[in-house]
Amino acid sequence: MDVEILKRALRELVEREPTFLRDLFLDALRADGRIAEALLDLFTKHPEAKLRLAQAVAESVAVPLNVATKEDLKQLATKQDIKRLEDQMATKEDLKQFATKDDLKQLATKQDLEQLKKWAEEKFATKQDLEQLKKWAEERFVTKEDLKQYAAKQDLETAVELLRAEIRRIENRMATKEQIESITISVEDSGREMAQYLLEQRGYRCAAERLRSDYEFDIYCNAGALTAVGEAKVRAGGRDVEKALERAQELLRRQPDKISGKLVPVFYTLVAEPTAAQKARELKIWLIESKREVVTLEEALGTDNKQ
Repeated sequence: MDVEILKRALRELVEREPTFLRDLFLDALRADGRIAEALLDLFTKHPEAKLRLAQAVAESVAVPLNVATKEDLKQLATKQDIKRLEDQMATKEDLKQFATKDDLKQLATKQDLEQLKKWAEEKFATKQDLEQLKKWAEERFVTKEDLKQYAAKQDLETAVELLRAEIRRIENRMATKEQIESITISVEDSGREMAQYLLEQRGYRCAAERLRSDYEFDIYCNAGALTAVGEAKVRAGGRDVEKALERAQELLRRQPDKISGKLVPVFYTLVAEPTAAQKARELKIWLIESKREVVTLEEALGTDNKQ
């Protein structure tokens, strides 16, 4: 077979089936050592093949720090290749030009540090400046505690205002002291007038008045044959009637001179509760509601025809 034809066939095979050719060479190298020697002899005799083989070997050799030494480069490639690699890689002398950790430590001397400190003091606030700044801020700005106190004060003022508004609302709905006194006086006056009028209708003449003793009686009318003593209230319940009787009896025991004839406990009210009427009948108390007698004078004296 012609050598040129063989070379051309091999080139085409390399271009089209590189993997096949690689596997073929590997099998040949594993099978017989003589084949490996023959291939090595072939590559070393051919300049281009020798250079490519050297490059391939250089890439596969593991060198510490991934850097090849000069001796390795001399063995792997030609002088031209070595020169090219030397230009691209750093030598030991080149590395010496870089600063070490100790070099960095020696860069800043004590004098440099003093200058740096002085520069920083001129540019930045000192501790005294910071204290002054803090004092200035405290005088001009509100702190968290100030806000709490302000909020508490505001809450208190709001509560007071709400309380005042509630008091005003209650006052508007309720009678004043003067109004209550006016109503009370009116009831007392009405009680005295009504008791005196009803007594006079039955022939008992007297001047009804207020009596101050151990207790203050709203109605006191001494007609000789009988004496009416009692209370006057806007509203009366059973207990109010009982108290009126107890006080009238106490007056008879302590000041009998104030009582002429028969004692008649009397109670005048604008509104008589059912319990008041019930107690008045049981205890024989003269009970007057506005302009009518709930328990008549005759019932209180025990002279009622019904009885």
